[in-house]
Amino acid sequence: MGFEELLEQVGGFGPFQLRNVALLALPRVLLPLHFLLPIFLAAVPAHRCALPGAPANFSHQDVWLEAHLPREPDGTLSSCLRFAYPQALPNTTLGEERQSRGELEDEPATVPCSQGWEYDHSEFSSTIATEWDLVCEQKGLNRAASTFFFAGVLVGAVAFGYLSDRFGRRRLLLVAYVSTLVLGLASAASVSYVMFAITRTLTGSALAGFTIIVMPLELEWLDVEHRTVAGVLSSTFWTGGVMLLALVGWVPESARWLLTQGHVKEAHRYLLHCARLNGRPVCEDSFSQEAVSKVAAGERVVRRPSYLDLFRTPRLRHISLCCVVVWFGVNFSYYGLSLDVSGLGLNVYQTQLLFGAVELPSKLLVYLSVRYAGRRLTQAGTLLGTALAFGTRLLVSSDMKSWSTVLAVMGKAFSEAAFTTAYLFTSELYPTVLRQTGMGLTALVGRLGGSLAPLAALLDGVWLSLPKLTYGGIALLAAGTALLLPETRQAQLPETIQDVERKSAPTSLQEEEMPMKQVQN
Repeated sequence: MGFEELLEQVGGFGPFQLRNVALLALPRVLLPLHFLLPIFLAAVPAHRCALPGAPANFSHQDVWLEAHLPREPDGTLSSCLRFAYPQALPNTTLGEERQSRGELEDEPATVPCSQGWEYDHSEFSSTIATEWDLVCEQKGLNRAASTFFFAGVLVGAVAFGYLSDRFGRRRLLLVAYVSTLVLGLASAASVSYVMFAITRTLTGSALAGFTIIVMPLELEWLDVEHRTVAGVLSSTFWTGGVMLLALVGWVPESARWLLTQGHVKEAHRYLLHCARLNGRPVCEDSFSQEAVSKVAAGERVVRRPSYLDLFRTPRLRHISLCCVVVWFGVNFSYYGLSLDVSGLGLNVYQTQLLFGAVELPSKLLVYLSVRYAGRRLTQAGTLLGTALAFGTRLLVSSDMKSWSTVLAVMGKAFSEAAFTTAYLFTSELYPTVLRQTGMGLTALVGRLGGSLAPLAALLDGVWLSLPKLTYGGIALLAAGTALLLPETRQAQLPETIQDVERKSAPTSLQEEEMPMKQVQN
């Protein structure tokens, strides 16, 4: 008897699982507040060089600025340079400030904004760009703030992925919650850019526990029939509003994981509690602690999980390599689109509201697609849709802002659908003994993609269309790679490496594989 049979006896979907999904999903409303925070926190308002000494009663401010600031090729006043000497303008008098040297030069000399900048505070009262002057020569530091955060998520994914397979899902999830709270408050109280960069990096590491532990912990308590609806429903809390951390103590540890570690009594207690809440009677003979011990003997891990185990056997190695490409493409294209809200004809708040609203129908699309078309085709199709949205935007003129907005919203819907599918699909591909380790690896590479996405936007200095071409090309590569993964629709969750390998190589399994578990005598 395997764990699926035990779960069938206590109830694979009922009040116990509904409560579990709700308690795990509610805190996920925090994630967009952190991951998409740079849209507002790192926004760069209109700015120009500070020009002290302007007459208080000067009625022609435009003329004053014209004399002090050069114009860019597009005709706008420069935000990063000023004239070394005020320039004489037709029919104006600048008094003693006018320098003959400036009048005589064919190309007036320009200098950086040595006295700081003045910012337009009509939309943002304060951002990290205005707080620490992260503009012009320092604009790379503004972009790097997002990269530091995603680098932290990358490192945290590796740590939490391994540790939650080693010490349990619930324990590490609680660590992630508490760490996020403390570090989030510390980053809000930052008094310098260095302090902000460090605390945001550490916050990203803590948040990695949210992203890679929640979905497997939900799915490991669910039967095959209800994994899809619960997985998609849970992801909708990304667009939610409030957090209820106080109830997290009710979340049970994964009984699947407990059995792989030999914790029979605790697993038996959770299973009985599940049966009571689901109103399922259990037979004392077939569900005694001794019967559960027999299941545990078949699930028992005899050595610690390792990231190397993801590449020791052929099928698991194939899955891991494909998943890292898919996750890189999903993250890279998602954050490349989500963090670029300029040029759409709307202000940043309207754009973000529209981007958030489109996520709900995209999740409905995922639910229907993964249920009827399968995980693999859904993953590939949503990534292809993202790539096409980027590609089509390249063909739209900059004057057609309404069409650009429509394509951006469509791209956001497809990229969000790809993200939702990736969590569900990957959780079903890896065996229980390595599920969190596998999620940690894929999240690591995925967050690498998220880290590079803000920096890729700087490629517009080489060619204006290059960022969109890069985002779309990576999404297209990931779509093709997703087709190489095995389908998991209506399949039981694999418990061991043997379960994964047996699907492709049942006769040579014992010769090719280093087993993660053995039956105890």
